[in-house]
Amino acid sequence: MRQSKAKKWVFAFIIVLSLMIGTKTTYAETPKLEIMNMDINVMPEYDTPDILLIYSVDFKNTSDQPYSGEFVWNLPKNSKKYTVADKTKGDNHLEPTIKHNEKNDQIVWKFPAPLQPGETKSLQIEYYYNNLEGDPDKTFVYEYISEYPVAQAQVSVFQPKKASNMVVTPDFGQAQTGYEGFSIYKKEFKNLKPGSNAQIKISYTKSDPNPSVAPLSEQKVQSDLSTQSPQSKRTSAAVVLVFLAAFVGVLGLIIYKAMSRKPIPIHRNSKQEYAHEEFIIDEEFRELQKSNNKQLSHKKLKAEKRKLRDALLSGRISEETYHQLLAELNDEEDS
Repeated sequence: MRQSKAKKWVFAFIIVLSLMIGTKTTYAETPKLEIMNMDINVMPEYDTPDILLIYSVDFKNTSDQPYSGEFVWNLPKNSKKYTVADKTKGDNHLEPTIKHNEKNDQIVWKFPAPLQPGETKSLQIEYYYNNLEGDPDKTFVYEYISEYPVAQAQVSVFQPKKASNMVVTPDFGQAQTGYEGFSIYKKEFKNLKPGSNAQIKISYTKSDPNPSVAPLSEQKVQSDLSTQSPQSKRTSAAVVLVFLAAFVGVLGLIIYKAMSRKPIPIHRNSKQEYAHEEFIIDEEFRELQKSNNKQLSHKKLKAEKRKLRDALLSGRISEETYHQLLAELNDEEDS
């Protein structure tokens, strides 16, 4: 009888131990991502009539197994101008897949290399959407639905320039003066669970139809020499003088050759000799044009300006440094 009871206890112990080992193994084989820190910038009517959203996110693999799955980010329906950059690799812009679901859109991107246990990756997600209602008294709702646990997040709501009576619900407290003189409302959130729905309602009054800052494509036209440093102004003046001197020199050479040209004899080959003179002048113009080929292409300049703007918004450079570097890029494009 005692042997029978002993056998039952041993059997029960083996079953419990097997369940515990199986549970532990299953947990170890489920790598997961967590957001350790996240900055969210909500920027209505920043450089377009839409709402600009910028997320700076630090992911971490908190499991003991490599993570090689997908990164998924929820977006409002009908979002546009998506941008995803891998900040770990120096603003390396990625090309994610966009999924259009019934209730929302999603950015989906697969990690090119497994994220090792304890390893982190910093991404920046940017997009525009528009659910503004009313005019001039405007309201909209910002909603964040996380796919991952969030240890800490800071939400910054930018009040548009020339706007007033801004109210943020829940209460974000008093506005602070920040980047480019914007009034910014800030609030911290902690320990958000996957699938949690955080909603923020924003209202303000704005009758001016223009965005707070000029679009990137128009910044070159609106840039002014007053934003340049003294050193930049001297450099610009020197470049202008060099090109002006080169132009005057070439023009003088052309005039000299034209005045010293021998009279064209009137015979059957006169047209050929005149064509030869014109060919020499065309060659001189082409030599002048070759000196300008060292300048940056328009496409590369535009990409550099985009990087500058991202660096400013993420706080990696100051506003003064941003304007100085932007002025130098404009100098390159003007020259």
